[in-house]
Amino acid sequence: MRGWRDGPAGLLLPIALLLPWVHSSPAIACGRRMRAPPGKPNISRIIGGETAIITDFPWQVSIFNLGKHLCGGTILSEWWILSASHCFERVSSSNLTIVLGIDDLRTKDVMKVKVDKIITHKHFDAWILDNDIALVLVRSPMSLGVNRIPICLSEVTDIQSWSSCWVIGWSSNQTNSTQLASSKLQKVQLELVSWDICYDIFPLFTKNMLCAGHPEEGKDACQGDSGGPLVCHKKNNSTVWYQLGIVSWGVSCGIKGMPGVYTKVANYLTWIRKMTARMGRPYPYQPDSGPAPYMLVRLEETPSPLDTALFELFPLASLESAFSLDTVGILVN
Repeated sequence: MRGWRDGPAGLLLPIALLLPWVHSSPAIACGRRMRAPPGKPNISRIIGGETAIITDFPWQVSIFNLGKHLCGGTILSEWWILSASHCFERVSSSNLTIVLGIDDLRTKDVMKVKVDKIITHKHFDAWILDNDIALVLVRSPMSLGVNRIPICLSEVTDIQSWSSCWVIGWSSNQTNSTQLASSKLQKVQLELVSWDICYDIFPLFTKNMLCAGHPEEGKDACQGDSGGPLVCHKKNNSTVWYQLGIVSWGVSCGIKGMPGVYTKVANYLTWIRKMTARMGRPYPYQPDSGPAPYMLVRLEETPSPLDTALFELFPLASLESAFSLDTVGILVN
């Protein structure tokens, strides 16, 4: 039987061992689910969706205001949550906590972190909800794990590049906006809609927005989902999830021919980098134009020129395949 040492890994192993920072602390890859004990979801129809399990969408968090669910958000890194500006128009950061790693808001003894600062976009327009994006800096780093994993971001904007898109959140149970949020995390599969079609439906639709919907009536994001993610796979890579949108606004919930509107995250990658760096906790995004993400791992030191040259010759994807590691990547402290 041919062993793995006879393949590419046989060449890559000695090279990998030359890189001292490969031996650093455990890595968490963005947008990838980690193995967890299987569980059977409790299916529950709400706005055409079903109950979700947090290990299927481990980047999802709930933002609590004075002990109650306010909005959704996603983990960008151990320091940052991505959400929507409109969630924070009349709240104080001192009253906010981030609840991680749960799919039922009634869960006791949950992991919570306090909020240090809210950064809303300076050009946020509360009337048409343009630039509806916000960053939340936590007071202490979040502990990442099976049910707490960062989401990947991408600058790829062609909707034909994406498939299997889902919106996740603690939505209200009915299209009636007076309904309270569901205690259980919900998911709905949607289809991306072209910008031209969205603009025809919504005259105030801007280039900073995208929309997604479903041909059937009653499938949509709704109240309680604001700030949460619209996530998709690339068509040529079904193992990695990227956040394309942030739940922003819509006309009621689940009306046929009325897709939901989302903040287009790809338009704000530079803004995210600048704002996080300004706060001294830079988000380690790397340009993404291919099928696979640039994944994250903490490095104990900056790679030397020799290290960098070796990894240009032997990409991380090769090492990951050779060693069957789902969590290889680079993040320089």
